[in-house]
Amino acid sequence: MNNLKGKTAVVTGGNSGIGYATAQQLIRQVAKVLITGRKHDQVMEAAKNLNAIGVASDQSDLSQITKLVKKASEDFGRVDILFINAGSFALVPFDHVTEEFYDDFLDANLKGVFFTLQKFLPILNDNASVILMSAGGTKASGAVGSSVYYITKAAINSMVRSLAIELAPRGIRINAVLPAAIDTPIFSKFGLPEEALPNLMNSLKDAIPLKKIGAASDVASLVVFLASDGSSFITASEYVIDGGLAVKPIF
Repeated sequence: MNNLKGKTAVVTGGNSGIGYATAQQLIRQVAKVLITGRKHDQVMEAAKNLNAIGVASDQSDLSQITKLVKKASEDFGRVDILFINAGSFALVPFDHVTEEFYDDFLDANLKGVFFTLQKFLPILNDNASVILMSAGGTKASGAVGSSVYYITKAAINSMVRSLAIELAPRGIRINAVLPAAIDTPIFSKFGLPEEALPNLMNSLKDAIPLKKIGAASDVASLVVFLASDGSSFITASEYVIDGGLAVKPIF
C-alpha cells in the first residue's frame, strides 16, 4: 500500500507501544516519519529499526519542542500528519497527590501537548491531520489513583473540540483517539508485581465485551485512518477504542 506516499508525519512518543506501531504502519504506507522519545538511545534504536528519523525530545520542556519543530522543518519542510502520542502515566491516590507531582504531570500530558501543536502549526500543511492521544477512561469510570491522569486526558478531548474550529479555515483536521485495554508497556506502571499481571489481564478480558485485549496495532490502524484522505470530512471527533469496555451492560 502507498496511500500516504509523499506525506510527512511526526509521531511523538514513537519509540514504543502505540507510537511505534503507528510509525510502523505509516511507513508501510510510504510516509516519511519522524519519531520522538525522551531517552536518546531508545529512540535512536527504534528509528533505526523503523527506518525513520529519530529525535530525543521531552514534551514537558518547551525549549525541546522548539528544537523538535526546527528539526522537522529542516528534514521535511512541511508536515502533513502530527500524532501527539507522548505522555506520562502513573497511579497516585488522590490524597497522596503533591503539588510537584500535579505540576509535572500536567506539564507532560497537557501543557506539552498544547504547545507541541502550537509550535508545529506554522509548518503544518493546509489540510493536515492532527491526532491527539487521549484515554478511554474519560468516557467511563477511572481507576483508583488516576484522577490527575484523567484530568489531563479530559482536557485533551475539550482541546480537540475547541481547536477544530480554529484550525478549520486552513482545512486542518484534529481528532482524538481514546484507547483502553490495550497491551502496551503501560501495564508495567500499575505498580503490581510482574507475576500478578496475568491475573490483571484475565480480569480485564472478562470485563470486555469482545473478550480480548487490544493490540497497539489496533490503535495504530485507527490513527492511520484519521491521518488519511479517507477521513477528510472528520474533525472534532473522539474515537473510543476499547473492545466495548466502557459499555455497562444492564443485564
